[in-house]
Amino acid sequence: MMNRDARLEENQHVFRNANERLSGVVEAGVVSADPVPFLCECADEECMGRVDLTLDEYRELRSHERQFVMLHGHARTEGEEIVAERNGYDITKKPS
Repeated sequence: MMNRDARLEENQHVFRNANERLSGVVEAGVVSADPVPFLCECADEECMGRVDLTLDEYRELRSHERQFVMLHGHARTEGEEIVAERNGYDITKKPS
């Protein structure tokens, strides 16, 4: 049986994988300055939050594999810290 922290971290990776697929689908038909509704990558498995990012913003975020994007105040895993606060969302980083 998976412990709580492992389950929360797995939830974040599920949301991240969905966002990766979404960015690949929309990349061909979206101008990089247009906002795209990405999923909140918080640890809450029931979260249906949306973070509007341009593809360039999402690419920058994903250039750091330990970073995640989530709405302000959403569930983080133990040791995860906020490294940037933006308009309506946070960028978090997992410990190394």
